[in-house]
Amino acid sequence: MDTSKEPASGPQRDGSSTSSATMLPKQEREKRKRSRVTPEQLVHLERFFAMDRSPTAARRKEISDMLGMPERQTQIWFQNRRAKAKLQDGKKGRGDSAESPPDTPPDLTTGYETELHNMLHEDEPITIIPCTDLSIGTWRRIATTVGKHDLVAYLCDTKRCLTWFIHSAGDGFKMEIPFDIIADTEFTNAAPGSGLASFFLARPPTFYVETLSPPMPPQGAELVRHWKQCADWTEGQQATKVLRHDLVGSAVQLAHVLRHLNAHTSNPDIRLHAPTYFNQDMSHAP
Repeated sequence: MDTSKEPASGPQRDGSSTSSATMLPKQEREKRKRSRVTPEQLVHLERFFAMDRSPTAARRKEISDMLGMPERQTQIWFQNRRAKAKLQDGKKGRGDSAESPPDTPPDLTTGYETELHNMLHEDEPITIIPCTDLSIGTWRRIATTVGKHDLVAYLCDTKRCLTWFIHSAGDGFKMEIPFDIIADTEFTNAAPGSGLASFFLARPPTFYVETLSPPMPPQGAELVRHWKQCADWTEGQQATKVLRHDLVGSAVQLAHVLRHLNAHTSNPDIRLHAPTYFNQDMSHAP
């Protein structure tokens, strides 16, 4: 507080007390304004909390940089969120709060809604892989509630390929990873209910961009959307330079996906690792 603003006459204690009483509410308002989390940031923070309730300092810095938040603000948010979760768990009871995945993972659903079908333009049956985060080197894509299908992962047994689909600003992008170029896979239990599947490729995937073309006469006047092969569309062409793809999502479903891939390829058995990937620098190439 700037003491030069205090009155020159009158008791010093009274002037200081008045100034403090005047300034404190404004300071508190400014502090609350600075620490306010936006709705979009909150969506991501809740996802990260579901994966790891107590992230390391390095992980908090990574989250802060990703969401554009001060590290101190991120730290306080996790502290408050843990306290809230502890109260909620206490109300539910110790027996109800502990969740464990089933011994036998459920089958992945091959059916999907019409809206998504029109966006993917796939003629063959596919299997959707529930996911929240895709990282390739320094390039990262996070699923949000704002964009319903801005990140979709799926596999097609008929085409024998794994696909990452991105929807951004009304345009569709995808990269196809043939089963034959998946050299190795890893699965890591990140947190209760969440897992990390890592795919190590022998060569870069094939990239596609959604394009429009005039319709054939029988199809009417609307433009037809279809896929066109193109160059690497990831920032800095990370998907060409880095051959490790990290996918975060449901632990049960991701483990099932890797077992499915292992059954359909000649790769060695899936390697299971301790949940340490949150402490690693995910921007490093393998």
